Amino acid sequence: MSDFDPSIGLYVEETRELLGELERGLLELETSPGDAERLDACFRAMHTIKGGGAMFGFDEISRFTHDVETVLDRVRSGELPMTKELLTLTLEAKDHILSLLEAPRDSAGTELRAASDALLASFAAYLPAGSHAAEAAEAAKTAQHVHLPSETDIYACPSLSGPPGIYWVRLRPAPAMLHTGNDPVRLLAEMDTMGLIRVLRHGPIPGLDEADYDPEAVYGVFDLLVCTPCSSESLRDVFIFVEGDSDVSIHRVYTGTLRSSDLDELLATLIGQDATDSDTVRRHLEAAFAAKAAVIETAKLKAQTQNIQHDPGKPAPARQPAAAAAATLRVDAGRLDSLVSMVGELVILQSRLRQAAKARDLTTVTEVDEDLERLTDNLRDVALGLRMLPIGSVFSQFTRLTRDLAESLGKDVEFVAHGGETELDKTVIDRIKDPLVHLLRNSLDHGLEPPADREAAGKTRRGRITLSAAHSAGNVVITIADDGHGIDPAIVRRKAIERGLIAADAEPTEKELLDCIFMPGFSTAATVSDVSGRGVGMDVVKRNIEALRGTVELDSVLGKGTTVTIRLPLTLAIIDGFNVMVGGDSFIVPLVNLRGFQERFVANAVRTVETLERMGEMVPVVSLRRLFAVPGEQPGYERVVMTETEGEMVGFCVDRVIGRQQAVIKSLDDCYRHLKWISGTTINGDGSISLILDVPQLVRFVRAREESRLHGSEPFRTLPQ
Repeated sequence: MSDFDPSIGLYVEETRELLGELERGLLELETSPGDAERLDACFRAMHTIKGGGAMFGFDEISRFTHDVETVLDRVRSGELPMTKELLTLTLEAKDHILSLLEAPRDSAGTELRAASDALLASFAAYLPAGSHAAEAAEAAKTAQHVHLPSETDIYACPSLSGPPGIYWVRLRPAPAMLHTGNDPVRLLAEMDTMGLIRVLRHGPIPGLDEADYDPEAVYGVFDLLVCTPCSSESLRDVFIFVEGDSDVSIHRVYTGTLRSSDLDELLATLIGQDATDSDTVRRHLEAAFAAKAAVIETAKLKAQTQNIQHDPGKPAPARQPAAAAAATLRVDAGRLDSLVSMVGELVILQSRLRQAAKARDLTTVTEVDEDLERLTDNLRDVALGLRMLPIGSVFSQFTRLTRDLAESLGKDVEFVAHGGETELDKTVIDRIKDPLVHLLRNSLDHGLEPPADREAAGKTRRGRITLSAAHSAGNVVITIADDGHGIDPAIVRRKAIERGLIAADAEPTEKELLDCIFMPGFSTAATVSDVSGRGVGMDVVKRNIEALRGTVELDSVLGKGTTVTIRLPLTLAIIDGFNVMVGGDSFIVPLVNLRGFQERFVANAVRTVETLERMGEMVPVVSLRRLFAVPGEQPGYERVVMTETEGEMVGFCVDRVIGRQQAVIKSLDDCYRHLKWISGTTINGDGSISLILDVPQLVRFVRAREESRLHGSEPFRTLPQ
């Protein structure tokens, strides 16, 4: 199969989603093991993965999931309880399926196949002795790698446990089967993994020169004889995706086995028979069972060669790289409809503008310009919306992480997630996962106490970690809170003095002490574990979040718990802002932070940060001219752009306010990324460049200057009214 076959990419993408659903369902079953609806959903997910794996050439996935599905079916039917051990084993199976899905095309596969057999042996313990899965696992323990000639009649198929059966299968494909992403060849390939099979295609095929010939249609009928221990239900599962459109009939015509050469002869008798005439087939089969003993030995050999190595001289089946699926994005059809509609309006406006230009009709040109502005705004919103994903797609992965890590640490933890429907740009979601993982691991390892310690402190044995997301003032706020022992400021202070981060006689605020935790190599952990405690990571967390134009803050109450708050922009692509000028330099103030304008007489001030009265309150203001050392003569009056971030008001003194502008954000070159207070650049309509102000960074700068003033090191100067 071609590496560029789009159907494989779709299968990989769908399987990733199904594995996510499977994991979420299994974790929900841990708290409600008797939830029949959830059990059915897990079974269906595994069943669909198995069927698709066989259809699209992922044979090992199909082989592995078959027995896992059998165990889930027994749980679903009430024959087995969903114990914690079985649930953990099924989660491991889910991880293994993902590994099989992501395996490179040229992988030898021996290690993965051995891992499959080891897991299947564990699943076999949940099945009665003598079952297909149990005997398959037993055979895998003693299996040897055997090189067989290509013309052999032995196939790598499930072991034959109990009396095998002879099935007659007739498939009459729908002519348009290929249009639905299905292929009869793939169906036959999956049947081939279930036992000895023989296939015969018959029926008329139109000539290439005939008018009704369709090169994309499927013609004819496929008759199969299958010698397999599988049930008729298992065989029918192979055709689960085509039964609605194609005719499929399956008949068990005898109990026992046949030599493959006899299957060839018997298959020829099926030509021209009706699919319901199983009696005729049965009479022909009865005469062939004299050679039964020899065939049983052949079947046993097949069972022992499940780990057959691929002939090195033949190329492995091609597969679509797994990374290709990660680049895809599911989009709501309604958003696409809106986008197409707006593109249609854009074409109409273009036509109107061309005609108005030819007629030199300035009135019409002005109207088109207004319509174009409105349409561009809407088109931008819809286009950005296409990249928006609910952050719950990341949150759902942390339930498993918390469960497994808590178990390894011997802690009892409840993980709660809120606000999963909050949407963020896909780029932000992809890049925020690693920082969140690190913060969760810190909460589990350092934040939450062991159950005995919690009881001694008067708390419940079970700790709690809450992960939430919500929109706030044009940003997304993510919080990770735990009810652990919190952070002791005294320990942080001692560590900071030891590392020379603060002077021994300094009196930093509690917030300044907590900010030391984000310094490289800083750690308050008494011991180093496999999880954390080496002082590596929190500085990287902060750096990664700031690279997304976000902020991170830490709050903690000793004995009560710790909360980490992350603020992120909705998108990294386009922002609305106001273009302001300072001398000959242009700056963009994000509209989401803007709160108003004032005009004030310029005093002979020399400080960068001063204060200004606004509606009875003193507000700090920053002179952008002095902050960025902009040359040129300062005007007699200047405009003060009032902004607000995280509840704090700060003004920026500028020469002129040009007006509102949509800014397409361009990243700073590596040489300039160290610059403070600038989050990016944008190109203006006249080709000039504007710098986009990082308002949160500027607010923190002003806050630091204010704290310095309170300590008497640098007093503020107040501007006159």
